[in-house]
Amino acid sequence: MKSLRITRVSRRPGRRRVSETIARKIKGQISAHQLRPGEKLPAEREMAQRCKTSRVSVREAYRSLEELGLLTIRRGAEGGAFVADVDHSPLRRSLSLMLHLGKTTHEEITEARLLIEPPIAQLAARRARPEDLERLLDVVRRQETALDRRGDFSPFDLQFHRSVAECARNLPLKVLMDSLSDLTVEVVSGLDLSIGVQHKVCEHHRRIADAIQRHDEDAAFKLMLHHVADVQARLGRTLTEQHRAAKLGVGDRRVARA
Repeated sequence: MKSLRITRVSRRPGRRRVSETIARKIKGQISAHQLRPGEKLPAEREMAQRCKTSRVSVREAYRSLEELGLLTIRRGAEGGAFVADVDHSPLRRSLSLMLHLGKTTHEEITEARLLIEPPIAQLAARRARPEDLERLLDVVRRQETALDRRGDFSPFDLQFHRSVAECARNLPLKVLMDSLSDLTVEVVSGLDLSIGVQHKVCEHHRRIADAIQRHDEDAAFKLMLHHVADVQARLGRTLTEQHRAAKLGVGDRRVARA
């Protein structure tokens, strides 16, 4: 609580403006890491005294920050307003939903992945820390094990690309990558991928992970570019076959051949 530094706000502004000023200052301190997750903010009465304003304005400020997911408000004797451990999942889901409702095409997803994922892999090779690499390589090992046992390797496919984005340590890129992965997996889930294709995907992942582990930025970029282009091309061909088969009444599933 010592790190919170909010003094009085300007005199006689409207109540809404006062609450927005308080909320903006708290958001600024959270962004600057002066307020940490779990830290308790002053009670409404104390904050109102500091800001020379009413408790109502403070309450509105706290509630607006709660709606944004920046604060958690607990009731009871041990309650109060606490800085939340920010969860970006709602933002990712909102972006995925927006893209889905916008009827994003396979071609648009391909363009986006080709523009975004190779630079993410390059940043991952530059910035990955030992703990990042450990998580990434563990995902690859589990995917290979699942494939050897003829299990479902698709969850690890999604997890691999998200792990690469985590290695890049860039939040906006990670959110974009997560949303694109959601859309891609939605398409892939409707396909029967041959064992040959699955082995090729695992091989690509292993080579990309090795390049990131070596901090070889150029190799990571080129390998991811080749991998995304190959996967999206296969998906495109398979989707075209499915549409053709549907028109002919031949069935609704095709196998992507290696």
